[in-house]
Amino acid sequence: MAAQALESLAAGETLRGREVLGEELSGLSWESAALLGCVFEECTFTSCNFSMTALTDTRFVECSFVGCKLLAVNWTATGAGSLLAQPLRFERSRLDGTTFAGVDLTGFVFRDCILRDVDFTETDLRRVDFAGSDLSGARFDGSDLRDADLRGTRGLALDPRASKLSGARLDLDSAPGLLDVFGVTFT
Repeated sequence: MAAQALESLAAGETLRGREVLGEELSGLSWESAALLGCVFEECTFTSCNFSMTALTDTRFVECSFVGCKLLAVNWTATGAGSLLAQPLRFERSRLDGTTFAGVDLTGFVFRDCILRDVDFTETDLRRVDFAGSDLSGARFDGSDLRDADLRGTRGLALDPRASKLSGARLDLDSAPGLLDVFGVTFT
């Protein structure tokens, strides 16, 4: 499918059964729309708006999201195993209020993103790159953050007793968020 054939969708509209391979898609708005049974492979989305978009049985394989807005998206509805195909890359994107609860995000990249109030509960976050991201209010209970890169993150607050952290990389700016649950503060 040619990139020109994809257009913005109004709230409530549905894009059904589309397969898109290797396209660079820019400026699309699918806010409050629905993607049903779609496949996007090796696509780059730049400055696109996916806020509150329903992603039912939709797969993204080796895709990048650059400067995109993905507020309140439920990635658990994409269908079993759909995100597992290949890691996704998010750069300078905003994903506030999104849920990845219980999803395998091994090797994903969230570089310089805003991830406020994101639900990563019971999520496999091994080798995830969160470098430079704002994690204020993000929930990590029961998540696996082994070998994750948390350097340069802001707002990180998680209970190290409730998550696996072996090999995680932190710096002095992100480390205090691990001590909040113990009442320890840095001044």
